[in-house]
Amino acid sequence: MNYNDQLSPDIELERFVYRFLEHNGAITEKKQHGYDTLLPENLAKLLEIPEDIHIKIGTNSEQKNVYQIHYGSYLLDRMIAVATTNIPLLLCRLEFEYIKTQGFDKLANEHFTFHGAIGTVENVAKANTEYLLLNCKFLAQSDEQKEGQIELIFNLDNGAYISNMASFLDLVEKKFESGKQTQEFAENRIIKIMEWVQKKAKEVIDQEISPFKESMNRRFKRDITNLEEYYESLKKEMEKSLESSRLLEESIADRKEKIALLPVEMARKKNDLYNKYSIKVKITPSAAMHIKTPVMKVLYKISVGKKPQTLSLIYNPVTKSFDPLVCRGCEKSIYSIYFCKNLHLLCKECSKICPVCK
Repeated sequence: MNYNDQLSPDIELERFVYRFLEHNGAITEKKQHGYDTLLPENLAKLLEIPEDIHIKIGTNSEQKNVYQIHYGSYLLDRMIAVATTNIPLLLCRLEFEYIKTQGFDKLANEHFTFHGAIGTVENVAKANTEYLLLNCKFLAQSDEQKEGQIELIFNLDNGAYISNMASFLDLVEKKFESGKQTQEFAENRIIKIMEWVQKKAKEVIDQEISPFKESMNRRFKRDITNLEEYYESLKKEMEKSLESSRLLEESIADRKEKIALLPVEMARKKNDLYNKYSIKVKITPSAAMHIKTPVMKVLYKISVGKKPQTLSLIYNPVTKSFDPLVCRGCEKSIYSIYFCKNLHLLCKECSKICPVCK
């Protein structure tokens, strides 16, 4: 069926409904008064309706066994909820007229520092690899709030974070492909990707909200200073009042007890201020692009003392540089490489005590 045929008066509503059903695998057949629709089992459960139904669009009349869709209808609300639950995923292939094939020894020396090791290019071959670009919204909430968006790109083979790749993508020819690419990501792979996102997003967002954090810290310190000055002044005032000869012993004891409780009360107020100015960040993926591209895989032979090892370096034709390697301990993306006695590839921090061989 072509959804442009015999459109109802509410064209936008009908277009959304048809595209939603088509995208989620439903089969629809245009009838004189609406659509006969066969839903996949999982979609029917999400919409909380039977699998075999008849839909009428843009009406609000009651008919048995007919599901009405109009603005404000329950079924439309369910469709919108389902449509906004999963982030859109686009697949594209990158195409290049030319990819660098030599000069990788010099490039490796420019990009990487192999501490305690020397290395040389052993072999070069064209290969294919995949990247995932994620657009994420974030909301930082404290006494005020700040919203923003970040882009994260990971090499799907090893989890390396490619910090500058997104800025070069607009300059590369792309071929977009349709279809349900979500099937290419197994559950364990999605879990791993989310681990990468959680680790890296915190670091990237910390940089994005740095002025916001400084503002909250200044206000926190200001209010703490004012609070301490207030309680110090209150303590002195109460202690001075004890000098009055008119106070009864009972009143003196009561006032001394209140003075003793001032530090406890101030500590509670400080904790309230800490909670007020603490920053909580919520991250929500909003869109994703699954990128497939040709690369040059460079086998790089290193020697640590008398121990040899071959590393696989990825020359990225988008950034025109090598992707970083990944620490075996903390999975941080690195260009400064250390090795333990068993030649595990490590960052400086993990090299102190290798987390792999301990």
